[in-house]
Amino acid sequence: MTTEPAATGPRCRGCGAAGARLRGTKHSAFLGRDFEYWDCAACGMMFVEPFAGYQVYDDAYYQGRGADPYVDYETEYRDYRSTDRIEELRDLWRVASGFVGRSLEPGPVEWLDFGCGAGGLLQFLSAQREIRSGDRSWPLRLSGHDIGTYADRLRRDGFEILSLDALHSQPDGRYDVISLIEVIEHIEYPDEVFRLVARLLKPGGLLLLTTGNVASPAFRVQGLGYGYCMPEVHVSYFTPRALGVAYARHGLVPVCFRYDGTVRFKVIKTLRTPGRQRLARLALRFPPVVWMIDFLFGTSRMPCATKPRAARVART
Repeated sequence: MTTEPAATGPRCRGCGAAGARLRGTKHSAFLGRDFEYWDCAACGMMFVEPFAGYQVYDDAYYQGRGADPYVDYETEYRDYRSTDRIEELRDLWRVASGFVGRSLEPGPVEWLDFGCGAGGLLQFLSAQREIRSGDRSWPLRLSGHDIGTYADRLRRDGFEILSLDALHSQPDGRYDVISLIEVIEHIEYPDEVFRLVARLLKPGGLLLLTTGNVASPAFRVQGLGYGYCMPEVHVSYFTPRALGVAYARHGLVPVCFRYDGTVRFKVIKTLRTPGRQRLARLALRFPPVVWMIDFLFGTSRMPCATKPRAARVART
């Protein structure tokens, strides 16, 4: 691994600024080649060159036999409730329903899960059926977006799974909530996704986004040796500042939430043996343990975003 900086580099895949600086290289045993990591001084995003291509997301990948061994779409698709991801799903529901329940207008809550994968979140939301706040309730109307065989299976199960072209044809401000859960790091040009979701998000709506934090203490200690740095599939890396810059380009305002179930899930899914998972589940029952891990990985420091209402936009 080398860390010699380059004087100039490729344009940033996030903001398009010239002169990115080389942070280092990492070898992919899966693809048998080296990848370069570049830092953008303008927006703070780190990105990978070259882009390995979306063809890495084949059936083997979804079965955990690809570049990311922690993926298990089939189990989640069959019964999301039997997986540890249920911790994350409950956490995301707590965050989103609490936020939008304070400001919802009459009518159904339109929720788009962008990058819905095996459909765990969509299935969980379908079981909730509505958002309640006090004595009021709002029915959920769900949509998803993804590609591949699981998208087809979810369509057959009755979910509205939209293609990218179909999303581009949707009217402005259709969705009250758009979730991008561990998605943006997989996107070659993430600014295109931010632009799209900002247009589709309703004023006052919530962009519910999670992704790794490369300003966290864990990353600062391990650098590119950090297990999250998988150059075959994780190609766009963010800090809290980089997310804030990306949001601002599209008129979104950062908003932070405290996570707990999401933190527990992130820990448990990286443990490969049942014994270690059992010990982790026991330890993670204690809030101070969750708080310490949250600090080390910076999960709660990564902001989501909201779209200002018209009155607020007019004042800025």
